[in-house]
Amino acid sequence: MTAGIALLAPGECHVWWARAESDLALLDLLDAEERMRSRSFLREQPRALYLTAHALTRLAVSAQTGVPPHLLRFVRVCKTCAGPHGKPALSDSPVPLELSLSHSGDRVAVALSRGGPVGVDVERIGDRWAESVDALSAEERRALDLLPAQRRAPGFFRYWARKEAVLKATGDGLVVNPATLTLSGAEEPPALRQWQGRPGAEDRIALADLDAGPGYRMAVARVGGDGHGLRAVQHEVGDVLSLRP
Repeated sequence: MTAGIALLAPGECHVWWARAESDLALLDLLDAEERMRSRSFLREQPRALYLTAHALTRLAVSAQTGVPPHLLRFVRVCKTCAGPHGKPALSDSPVPLELSLSHSGDRVAVALSRGGPVGVDVERIGDRWAESVDALSAEERRALDLLPAQRRAPGFFRYWARKEAVLKATGDGLVVNPATLTLSGAEEPPALRQWQGRPGAEDRIALADLDAGPGYRMAVARVGGDGHGLRAVQHEVGDVLSLRP
C-alpha cells in the first residue's frame, strides 16, 4: 500500500482530489506515452492538470494493486464507437477496480470503486452558466429558477457535476443529452429521479456530493447502488508526490 492511500474494501468508493502541480518529478510516475503527451502541451496550466491527474491516478491505483505506478497499463474504449477514447479502464488488474478522473480550473479528481462502475466530475463555478441551461430538464430548470439569484450559478454547477458523474459512470459521456436525466434539486440530497428512455435507472445508480473547496462543485456516481445515496470517502491531497511509495 502506498503511504497515505487507504486500501479499498469490496463495495467501497474513494475519491482523491488535488490542486494542479507542475513538479516535473511527477513525470517519473507516468508511462512513456503519458510523458510524451504531457510535454506536448504548449500552456502551463493544461500541462499541470494532465500531469497531476495522471500521476494521482497511478498512485491511487498502484496502492490497490501493488503494481509500480509507471508500469500500470490503462485502456480507453468508447462505448458508442469502440474507438480508443472514452472512460479509462485498468488493463489486467489483479483486483476488481473501476476508476474515473476529472479536472476543472486548477482541480483534479480521481475516483476508485470496488463496487461497480464509477464516475467523478469536478466543476469550477463560472459566470456563463446560463448559456448551458439546456443541459437541465424542464423540472430542474424550474427548481433552479426558484433559487435566489446568487445561488443559481452554484446550483447549476451542482446539477452539472452530478450529471457528468452519472454519464461517466455509465460510460455514455456527453453523447447522451444531459437533459434526459432529471436529478433531485441542487440543494437537496443527490439522487437520480428519472432517466428518459432508461426506466429503472434511478434504482441502479447512486450519487454523492463532495467538497473540492470554495468555488467548485464535485460529485461521484456509481452504477450498482440502490439509488438511495452513495457513501464515498473523500481525500484532499496537498502534495501528490508525498503519496509515493
